Amino acid sequence: MCRHERASCYHCVSDLRSEKIGSSSCHHCVSDLRSEKIGSSSLSYRWIGPFCTAFLISIIAMVVGFILMPSPIDPVEYVLPEPNELVGPLEPNDVLKHAERLYSGKLNGPESIVLDGDYIYVGTADGWVNVLHKGEVRKLVRFGQEPCGGMENEQICGRPLGMRMEEHGFLIVADAYLGLFQVNVVTGDYIQLFSSSTSVNGKPVRFLNDLDIGPDGKIYFTHSSAKWNRNEFPMLFMEGVPNGRLLVYDPKTEVVSELMDKLLFANGVQLTRDKSAVLVVETLKARVWRYDIKSGKASIWTENLSGLPDNIRYSKPSGTYFIGMARVRQKGAALIDALSSKPWLRGQLAKLFGSNSIMFFEKMLFWCGPLCGSPKALAVELNENGTVIRSMQDQTGEVIHRVSEVESSSGVFYFGSFDGNYLGRLYKKHIPGS
Repeated sequence: MCRHERASCYHCVSDLRSEKIGSSSCHHCVSDLRSEKIGSSSLSYRWIGPFCTAFLISIIAMVVGFILMPSPIDPVEYVLPEPNELVGPLEPNDVLKHAERLYSGKLNGPESIVLDGDYIYVGTADGWVNVLHKGEVRKLVRFGQEPCGGMENEQICGRPLGMRMEEHGFLIVADAYLGLFQVNVVTGDYIQLFSSSTSVNGKPVRFLNDLDIGPDGKIYFTHSSAKWNRNEFPMLFMEGVPNGRLLVYDPKTEVVSELMDKLLFANGVQLTRDKSAVLVVETLKARVWRYDIKSGKASIWTENLSGLPDNIRYSKPSGTYFIGMARVRQKGAALIDALSSKPWLRGQLAKLFGSNSIMFFEKMLFWCGPLCGSPKALAVELNENGTVIRSMQDQTGEVIHRVSEVESSSGVFYFGSFDGNYLGRLYKKHIPGS
């Protein structure tokens, strides 16, 4: 239709709408305009098909490329037994709601605790070993250097984890990145006993974790991985390769020896009451080993714990052992259990989220709390045979969450947390049956 014809037709349409004329010629014009509009409309939608095809091909290419992209980890399968129900001594409770937060907002991740009379020593995420006394926090020593703050700076700043007081009053500290240190608690002066840059049995020592001291002065300590540092610990979870170890430092020879290897996230360390054996936590297997010092043989002391165990400590007042749970394992809410048998999926998640992968999903489960059937805080008490006899929980995490260690003195329990900003305290009178 020519331009002048189209214009006259538009006039016809206007006349038809106003009912001024009803000529057949105008009706023909309307028909022609409608045909032209339909034709132009069909042309305007022809791009949709090719676009959708190209878009779909692009998505498929991206997915295939992502799957073919190498993963930052070499995941292997590791299987955990089905988590126990929280029954009997594990029956859900809110004992920890009776606790109180000390030094709230003044501490950043006080994982390990040493009690020495009125003084309390804790290591925090800013690299400092701190002295807590009469409501005051005093920074005692830091083994690394600035910059500090944030996990990305931990390798330079240092991160003190396991700590113990030895018989002469020196504080022995395991720094996750830097090694073993002996600290004068009065002056803050220190001596490095062992450097993490030193290999043992030809294998690197990364992620030092916890320690205990034998009556002969030997220091038994763990390093959680031979590949990953502490600020990469989610990758240790995701990869699942057991290369953590129990080591021993002999102060007479200044030599470090290997006692146990192939541990999947070696963690807490505690000598037994009679000092004949070392209890060693294997976090990702939810169990604790008993290493006999004399024979050099290791056996399982307790297994299938209802959480991922962190530090273990002996309580002299009760003659029992306490283990803090970094995370809780329970049917329907145990992410580590669900992923343990799926190495391919863990490899993909590691590519997608990197070191934050497991933290992302864990936080979702963590905040759902009782709806997922799992408490946000759990600590268990075990007898000499490794049997759980009591538990302390906080179902909502309002007071205590993610327990890394339980330290006790007469009538009082203290709770550390690797990501809390406080020190927890609970008086024994609030524990039923105590």
